[in-house]
Amino acid sequence: MFGKTFLFFFLFFIVLIPKTTQSFESLNSKDLKQPPFLEPEEMNTNQNQSLRSEVKLARLFFAGKAEKELHYESPETAEVREAANFASAVTGVRKEFLMGMLVVESDLGRNVGKCTYGEVEKGAYRSYRQGRLSQGAWLTFLKRKETIKRIAGDLGYRYRDLKVSCNPSRYSGTGGAMGVGQFMPDTWLEYHDRVGRIVGKDNPDPWNLTDGVMAMAVKLSDVPGVTRHNRYAEKNAAKIYLSGGTSWRYNWYANRIQYWARNYHRVM
Repeated sequence: MFGKTFLFFFLFFIVLIPKTTQSFESLNSKDLKQPPFLEPEEMNTNQNQSLRSEVKLARLFFAGKAEKELHYESPETAEVREAANFASAVTGVRKEFLMGMLVVESDLGRNVGKCTYGEVEKGAYRSYRQGRLSQGAWLTFLKRKETIKRIAGDLGYRYRDLKVSCNPSRYSGTGGAMGVGQFMPDTWLEYHDRVGRIVGKDNPDPWNLTDGVMAMAVKLSDVPGVTRHNRYAEKNAAKIYLSGGTSWRYNWYANRIQYWARNYHRVM
């Protein structure tokens, strides 16, 4: 009896475990970016529990191999000033205007979002199921989800762990704005290459202070009159930054930016 038991465990450790480990190790980095595992929500009820267990085990095995977790640290006051000075010198956008934008958008980089993207994803799905999110908004969210997955993949981050703005509670929306400039994923891609050329990176990072402030400055500089430091143009640029247009409905935001452009030192 003892001999049979010993033989069973001997075969298990010598034959089965190395084979399983070898199958995991044989996957290359490309496989890791596009793992051949179904998401739990994509499994139907007819699929057995063992498959779910295999998925969990595989994810545990790969955790930390393919992607890194984003550990964001709030920037120091001097770093914020330096980033704003650099962006202002390159783009011509007034430094004080940039500082006002940073106060309002991310508290000078101290608040890049209080939710993970995984939490935002669940919140958006819940809002859609409850009828609080329109079909069009839901489709936009799904497109942005694929975009942020691409951004995270290029930077080596786990997209569900990224800190982003939370789902709004006072109006219909999905959250998910990224980094110090609070860019939506699709908007970030519009400025990705221009920012990359300026900062000397193939993949600029919206959570990086220098990259994020530069992206904000580049976007603002596209509005006529901003680089001439015209206050009316700056107000229009702020409204466009928030809403995509210059409607009077967003005067409150533009005025708030101008206030903090004059008083940003109070929160430094």
